[in-house]
Amino acid sequence: MPGTALVRRKRIKDVANRLLWLEDGQFKAMAMMATDPVCGMSVEREKSTTGEWGGRTFHFCSRGCKAEFMVDPETFARAEPPTPAASA
Repeated sequence: MPGTALVRRKRIKDVANRLLWLEDGQFKAMAMMATDPVCGMSVEREKSTTGEWGGRTFHFCSRGCKAEFMVDPETFARAEPPTPAASA
């Protein structure tokens, strides 16, 4: 049936957008996640390194990303989060 595979892929993508598989084997709802504005990595809000700028809270995967952000926060705060590099 034409279009069936496309519909299945869309449904799978919708589910994947709501869940993230973490290394500890637990699923986390995307609402509990944030995107590091420097590297684009998804991070758990409650476990991430945070920084404040312009009245907003930003979540980072590491102190290195937070330090890079703080050098030029305007650039990262206004930009779309980068897409994480694909693993080889």
